[in-house]
Amino acid sequence: MTYHSTTSNLRTHLLTIHPDGWTSLATEAYVTVTAHFINEEWELKDVLLKTIEAPKSHTAENVAKYIGNILDEYKVDRESVLSITTDNAANYVNAVERHLQAVNVPCMAHTINLAVRKGLAVRAIESPVNRLKATALHFNKSTTDSYQLESKQKLLGVKPAKLINDCATRWNSTYDMVRAVLKPFKTATEALSTDRFPTASAVLPLKYVLLSHLKPSIGDSAALNDMKTKISTDLEKRYNPNKDAFMLLNTSSYLDPRFHRLIHLDRDQQQEVRERVKSELMVIAEDCGGYEEDGEVAAMAKGTQEKTALGAMGDLFGNVYQGAESTDASGRPTVDIGNVLQQEMLIYESETPLPTDSDPLSWWKASGSKYSHIAQLARRYLSIPGSSVRAERVFSTAGIIVNKKRSALDPENVDRLVFLANNL
Repeated sequence: MTYHSTTSNLRTHLLTIHPDGWTSLATEAYVTVTAHFINEEWELKDVLLKTIEAPKSHTAENVAKYIGNILDEYKVDRESVLSITTDNAANYVNAVERHLQAVNVPCMAHTINLAVRKGLAVRAIESPVNRLKATALHFNKSTTDSYQLESKQKLLGVKPAKLINDCATRWNSTYDMVRAVLKPFKTATEALSTDRFPTASAVLPLKYVLLSHLKPSIGDSAALNDMKTKISTDLEKRYNPNKDAFMLLNTSSYLDPRFHRLIHLDRDQQQEVRERVKSELMVIAEDCGGYEEDGEVAAMAKGTQEKTALGAMGDLFGNVYQGAESTDASGRPTVDIGNVLQQEMLIYESETPLPTDSDPLSWWKASGSKYSHIAQLARRYLSIPGSSVRAERVFSTAGIIVNKKRSALDPENVDRLVFLANNL
């Protein structure tokens, strides 16, 4: 069964996709693929494409085939897939990079989890954390002692609260027991836990801020310094500058009016991003079809010239020092599209950055007409998910659907029910 009527607009967008695997109560393995895009109203949308049974071992080659089969069913060209977000599992990373030949974007939430776990493994930190876990586990299992704890809290005038135990796959609960250093990491994880606003554009700025937070401070204990070093060392090696994802994520940051100044990069890297953006804008302009006759582009060229400090000087001298104006075969003036795009970028870069708690999509909806070429590129890149929160929501839904009473559901019915639950 296919659902092309629901996703008929997929082929009109440059997509980012997010595949992941999960296992039902009947121990049947599945692979789910979700597509992400920004519509004409500047709304971030995602569509669960399909959930298929994956009976073969989840090698990188097999995972790539499962993903490829789903894309083929929807007639989505590989060239239409801008990037694929994964949760750092080696088989999915290799499936994307080696077999699908696509750009892999590691989930930032999982990246933070891995880095923080390194810090929590420091012996001077791990030992008290383990004692806290054991204490929390004891009170959570013993109703008698839990009651006594609550009585003591009331006696001391403290608001009754249960001890929070740790979860192996999430470090956020550990934060509630160990409040040293980790607050910014919890905040970053929460900021990424959305599927309504762009997240990939925030990945590298977040990494920059977190690394700044991990710099040694006067008064830090040896254990705390060791913890900071472990976390920063692991975080530093993530999102390697030599990987395609590094440039893709920085391009996304440039197209986000919160981060477009790219202060997390050095000057050479900033220039490299700008050059990539301009080259992609050239392709967009040429794809619009014959910019020599494009009145909108010509008007933009005139408008940008008027906004420059030397505009008045240009009006005075005209083309006396430039020679005759360039024309096409029919004698009509031509426009230097490279100069137009350069001016558009300069004006965009001069915009005051939005507060980081603002919605960049609302800004683009209101201001996109001023930057007609950059806006088209922003619609592509800001749809990239920087975390796997959407997949986790799918798994949660799937767990409710394929419950103990329905553990024998046919895989096709699982697909239908999960699709309907996530797309209606």
